[in-house]
Formats: sequence, structure tokens, C-alpha cells
Amino acid sequence: MITSVIFDMDGLLFNTEVIYFECYKKAAKEKGAEFSEELFESCVGISQTDAARLIRHHFGPQFDVSNLHARTYAHFETYLSEGGKIEFRPGAKEAVEFFHRRGLKIALASSNITRWAEHFLTVGGIKKYFSAITTSNDVSNPKPDPEVYLVSAQKLGAEVSQCLVFEDSVAGATAGISAGMRTCVVPQIKQPDSFVRNHAFKIYKSLQDIYPDMDELLA
Repeated sequence: MITSVIFDMDGLLFNTEVIYFECYKKAAKEKGAEFSEELFESCVGISQTDAARLIRHHFGPQFDVSNLHARTYAHFETYLSEGGKIEFRPGAKEAVEFFHRRGLKIALASSNITRWAEHFLTVGGIKKYFSAITTSNDVSNPKPDPEVYLVSAQKLGAEVSQCLVFEDSVAGATAGISAGMRTCVVPQIKQPDSFVRNHAFKIYKSLQDIYPDMDELLA
């Protein structure tokens, strides 16, 4: 029986990917380079190390990826400090509130940093629903490694078989599945690969679509 629900954040709860893309484009333009949508999509949902490898392969071995990341983060910080909006994905806030009303424990398992995760949840008015927040600051191995989900379960005091996961990315879904959790996928940018399609519990177009399956999801 499911007792806990663990959500990813970027691309699942919040529509942040489009903002990150704009920030990457600005940072690359400062270096006289063009950060394409195709390159961005290739970097979504993977570790920063793997993303750096892709970026370096795209722009050449001498490209300063560390500086690109630093400038991207700086642009994002500016966006936040100037009151830039962080919008929910369709049905995301309602899903968190629904599971909280049902008496389930709620957690966040994000590849983002703790400071930004807490900021998004606070600004979105949903931090109060979360019993645990686990980010890249809390783990050694990024998604698709299952560590972030295993740590989340430990914080909640739940067995992995009691956890329902919602993810949007291939790497995140792989992490949830590998952790032994009931994993549902709501793709945004990338469609699931064969592993995720074969092992995901459910695949949805939106978090708005989960309610007809609720008895099955929580059984």
C-alpha cells in the first residue's frame, strides 16, 4: 500500500525548463556561441557531468563549460531577483494538495540545489505540504542513480514499496524505477526510452490525468 508520494521538481511540478533554456542561450551568446534547443534537450534530465561532456563535444574541447554554467546560474538568479515568475505545470499544485488531503506523506526528489528548490516551493505556496526535500546537495550520485529516491524514502521513514514517484525525465524515471518504487512518468521534453516504457507503472500526458487511476496508483 502506498503511504508516500515523491515528486520531481523541474519539468514536473514547475515549468522551469523554458527559463533555463533562455539563460543558457544568454550565457552562450556572451561567449559568441549559440546554445540550440536540440543541445538543451539533450542535456535535460542528466547529470551536470554528462551535460558538460555533451556541451564540450558540441562546442569543442576548449570550450569553458564551467564558465557557461556559472553564467547560466547568474542569469537565472537575476531572473528570480527581478521577480520572474515560476509557473506550475498543469495539474501539479492540485496533485500535491490532493495527496496531502488523502493523508499521504509528500517529498521532493530534485536534481536541483536546495536553495532553489525551497524557493520554488515557497513561492508556489506548497512547501508546507512537504515532509522531506532531497536535492543534489544531499546525494553523491545524480539521477539516473536511485540515491536521491532512496534518501527521500529514508527521510520519510517509508519502504520503497510504499512510495509512488512522479517524474518527467528519462533519467529521473530510471532513478525511481531503479529504487524499486512505483514510478509514473509525465514527459515534457523527452519521451520515455524503452527501459522506462517497459518498467514505468503509468505514463501520463499531464498530472491532470491521474485521478481515474487513483485506486490503482495507491493500492
